[in-house]
Amino acid sequence: MNETSQDISATPRLTGITVLAAEDDEINQIVLDDVLRYEGAQVEIVGTGRAAVDRVTEAGPKAFQLVLMDIQMPEMDGYEAARRIHAHSPDLPIIGQTANSGAEEQARCRAAGMAAQISKPIDPEALVALIRRHTLERPAGTIDWQALDSRFPGKADFIRRLLGVFIQSQTPTVATLRAAAASGDISAIAPIAHPLKSSSGNIMANALMALALRAEQASRQSQPEALTLAEELATALEATLAEIAVRLES
Repeated sequence: MNETSQDISATPRLTGITVLAAEDDEINQIVLDDVLRYEGAQVEIVGTGRAAVDRVTEAGPKAFQLVLMDIQMPEMDGYEAARRIHAHSPDLPIIGQTANSGAEEQARCRAAGMAAQISKPIDPEALVALIRRHTLERPAGTIDWQALDSRFPGKADFIRRLLGVFIQSQTPTVATLRAAAASGDISAIAPIAHPLKSSSGNIMANALMALALRAEQASRQSQPEALTLAEELATALEATLAEIAVRLES
């Protein structure tokens, strides 16, 4: 086992995941390639943001499961590259690699369409966990409709009323979560995530409920991860609200 992989699990955790990495520094390229391949990922590395945009455009939105995007690169920086990739492939997760992990930088990454960001120098364990979260463990925010119907058998009107109340009460939560994440207010996240956790469970949005629980716990423990989880929770909630809206229109 080589030095860059000594602290990584012996069991590959990224098998089957194809990653496009945009990174101009040769040492960083070597480290990323080593860590990701050791974990079983298929890796393609390009040296500029423009090359990343061109590669996604050429290969199509299904060619990669995730993009790692360095922020500072020649020709086209990571923000602009992420904006273009997100416009072309909105469902393709992009993780920004940045030396600055402050709230302002996080907000810029989100505004560019990035799903998350990771600080440099890259921590291999944190990178693997983040990739899994946005691919294998990506929260879909979907509702188990069969379980919801079974929970309230023969009560279609009640279910529609329940879903309507969820939309009315939780739509503002998306902006509230993002505001807390953008301002770096970790303590504000738990009071938002706690009622969302309960409401999500009532409508059988199990992935959303689990994510709300994680965000609440991280907030109560004053963990910086709570800020990233709050943003992910907002995105998952948006997906759930959209799904409910489609259901109510049918």
